[in-house]
Amino acid sequence: MIIIKKLLSSFSFFLFLLCGAVCVALLAGCVFHEAGGTTTLLQRDAHFKNIAVAPFQGLGSDDPDVKIIRCPISGTTFGACGFSGNPEKKVEEQFVGGLNPAGGYALIPPQEVRDVYRRVAAGSPGEPPLEILKKVGKQVGADGIIAGHLFCYRERKGFGYSAERPASVTFCIHLVRVSDGVSVWKGVFDKTQSSLMENILDILPFIRGGGKWMTAEELSWEGVREILKGFPNMKGN
Repeated sequence: MIIIKKLLSSFSFFLFLLCGAVCVALLAGCVFHEAGGTTTLLQRDAHFKNIAVAPFQGLGSDDPDVKIIRCPISGTTFGACGFSGNPEKKVEEQFVGGLNPAGGYALIPPQEVRDVYRRVAAGSPGEPPLEILKKVGKQVGADGIIAGHLFCYRERKGFGYSAERPASVTFCIHLVRVSDGVSVWKGVFDKTQSSLMENILDILPFIRGGGKWMTAEELSWEGVREILKGFPNMKGN
């Protein structure tokens, strides 16, 4: 009887520890996005009636010696990786699709901005990116313009439940005031998915992803959803 009681006591203690670990993991999971995605409101009094979306730019590099790339808008450096195709268009679509149409502003979509952007950029060789954005914004009738840059879009190597290498995505998105070229808001996502054994804070996105290794597209959508939570509401202008 004594042995049985000891076994039951040990088992109960094990269950207590297990439940405690799960609770801690769930609570800790809430801060996942703080590590992967962050937003910063740089100008609290910024209100725009018309916001244009410039075509997102891919700045990844296949050169193994180029591991760091500087953001053309803020000058912040990000880890870079090579990617094929045009995944920046996918991130652009995800971001535009997630914007709130009731946010107090009219959106000028990328398809209405793309040709103007190309023409202005081609006619302004060597001009700073912010100056180009200002010109584009004025020509399309916007007082705010969104610019996004993709630095890394590395696809997972393997399968959903057995990946040799996880997906990795890094991008930065700015909302720029057209009148003076000042960035009033930025959202940054920099994430390489890790296993629960490596990082218990990944439990919530792990569950949302169906308990599997995400593709780069799924990971970028995770980041877009997170930074859009901090996108400024323009109501009250």
